[in-house]
Amino acid sequence: MDDIATRTTADPPTAAAPMRREFSMWSAAMLGFVFVSPIVAMYMVFGLGLAAAGPGFWWALVVVLIGQVLIGITFGVLASRWPMAGGVYQWSRRLLGPAYGWFAGWAYMWTLMITLTAVSYGGALFAAAAFDLDAENQTLMTFVGMVILAGAVLVNVLGRAAVRIVGFLCLVAEVVGSVGIAVWLLGFHKVNSVATLGSAVSWPSDTAFMATPFVLAVMFAGWSFLGFESASTLAEEVGEPKRDIPKAIVGSLIGVGLVVLFTCFAFLMAMPESAAAEADPVAATLTAYLPAPAFKAVMILFTIAYFATVVAISSAVSRIVWSYGRNGELPVSRHLSRLHGRINTPTIATVVTGTIGILLYLPFQSEQIYTLLVTFVTAGFFMSFGFPIVGLAISKLRGTWDRSEPTFLGRAGHVAGWLALVWVIVETVNVLWPRTGDPLVDWAPFIVTAALFVIGLAIRASLGLRARPVEPVPAAAGAEA
Repeated sequence: MDDIATRTTADPPTAAAPMRREFSMWSAAMLGFVFVSPIVAMYMVFGLGLAAAGPGFWWALVVVLIGQVLIGITFGVLASRWPMAGGVYQWSRRLLGPAYGWFAGWAYMWTLMITLTAVSYGGALFAAAAFDLDAENQTLMTFVGMVILAGAVLVNVLGRAAVRIVGFLCLVAEVVGSVGIAVWLLGFHKVNSVATLGSAVSWPSDTAFMATPFVLAVMFAGWSFLGFESASTLAEEVGEPKRDIPKAIVGSLIGVGLVVLFTCFAFLMAMPESAAAEADPVAATLTAYLPAPAFKAVMILFTIAYFATVVAISSAVSRIVWSYGRNGELPVSRHLSRLHGRINTPTIATVVTGTIGILLYLPFQSEQIYTLLVTFVTAGFFMSFGFPIVGLAISKLRGTWDRSEPTFLGRAGHVAGWLALVWVIVETVNVLWPRTGDPLVDWAPFIVTAALFVIGLAIRASLGLRARPVEPVPAAAGAEA
């Protein structure tokens, strides 16, 4: 099947050279794994989930993982048909047309760039704990965060070999810092009963459904398993993408999910009663059992994990921008679509997205704007996921989805698409639901989404985008069986 949509652009597609296929399925899966990062996934939600639902928030992680696997399988179906750099952007424009795809990629692109800044800042806080820096000094933390972000951009500029090496080293740090510590906690410091995991199932009679502990825990857990789809952005750099990219997407997600579930379980079983009341129960649990030098070593591992995530985000967002540039759908597309001659990677797109990430530190100095942007991120991911999933459902209902062409997991993949549609709608509503009473937090996703939509309209108008046939899947990818 070729494409049913039309594409819009002010100019013909740029004559971008094809990327070299130097990544394996394992490399793509590794990118997805370190993007999600068991350490980052656990640490970002552990305290919030514990406060919302007690130890039983662990079950919310199980629910979210199942839902995300449905999304991952659906993305695998789309990647097996259209294995192209850009993922969400390219799939959406082929399902429901170029304007729909443009805004899908636009939302996803900015979600990633805001995440790039937020995660690098989180890494700075762990670096402060590891190297005795003043975490209360916002200027210092901003500088450290910028250094982490710049370092991640440099790794990507150096090429695929550098990304693979750093990814592998960070993967080792992830395993030691999550699985290793979890085994140690369960083996030597288990103090709680498995029965404590039942704490999330209560529903206080005076509490609205959307404010019940388990619903809140599912909302917080939504952050845990984001980024697995980044493997799809390497589709044009993998030898057999129709076969390997779906496996990389789903495999990286399941791998991270199992590690997160095991690590969170271990911390819940070993957490002292005093640590549960702390603002940072993970750090409180570690300090209860570890001497200071060992604790600092763990903080170094956590910093490395955050750095790995930033490297993976930089890789993913640069490929999306490069894909836009190749289609002539962003300003200065001819530059954004260039590949560095020697290493054949989108160096300009990498530097541009990294620069935007660093510049986002300026509005991050305002607590209100920081809240706006960071609150948007989780909703931004789920809204971005919704574009291709809704597009696929509509395409099936219209009869424009060619079921005769084999795709990932066959009929099971077809069923997963409908279940993923239900899940992405439910979790998007859950994440967007205004429940805190703080107007800035409650309406941040809507405010940022509206602002991005207006800016997107302005950019499309300035480019004078008009309809053209959608370009075919690159021959090397399209030829795969």
